[in-house]
Amino acid sequence: MKTLTALIPFFNEERTIAELVRQLDSLPSGVLTECIFIDDGSTDNSVLILTQSLARTSLNASIHSKVNGGKASAVKFASQFLTTTHALILDADLELATSDIPKLWAIVLESKSDTVFGYRNFLSQSSFTWRYAMGNRFISGLYGLLFNEMITDIMCGYKLVPSEFLKSIPYKFKNYAIEIEIPIHLWEQSIRPYEVPVEYYPRSRSDGKGITVKDAVRIILTLVSYRLLKARRI
Repeated sequence: MKTLTALIPFFNEERTIAELVRQLDSLPSGVLTECIFIDDGSTDNSVLILTQSLARTSLNASIHSKVNGGKASAVKFASQFLTTTHALILDADLELATSDIPKLWAIVLESKSDTVFGYRNFLSQSSFTWRYAMGNRFISGLYGLLFNEMITDIMCGYKLVPSEFLKSIPYKFKNYAIEIEIPIHLWEQSIRPYEVPVEYYPRSRSDGKGITVKDAVRIILTLVSYRLLKARRI
């Protein structure tokens, strides 16, 4: 039987965490088997608000706290608690619509693929900024050039994979670079993800947008250096 965990890292998300819980609780019955929340060293009231919000729901959920280390370390930490067949990584900032979760999960249930990635359409009503949209396209295009594989929106946070796969990732890359380490690890196993369009509601830097230009530069350098090292070993 296929079962799904929503794996949710968060850091200082007191403005969105209660609404996220409400939305997850309103999903159709049977979509999510459990939710694993990873507090990545929050210094605000996120954990308190989360605890209170979960108490008012029927969600099967757990909260685990760790020292702040970024998204990649939070995902790695959370993977040890997985008991379901599959896991969906979900950011707590509400930029991605939780209502898309059943659509992603349906691909697995219909045996179309065991790995499903969401991709965003950066239209005028949804794009964060032109630079942000073009930066995402550049990174996705660079990945395609280096690995000869088409992924529409490699930096999209919606990535659904088998739990055992998530546990097998070496986690060599830090923070947001987990978004490229997952597809690279799939590529090394000749696995191609199935892509599904998802809704995107960007927030501004003042609202807590986390990823920066420096993060993008690090990700680009990581992509290139990893591919060059890989080529030398072949």
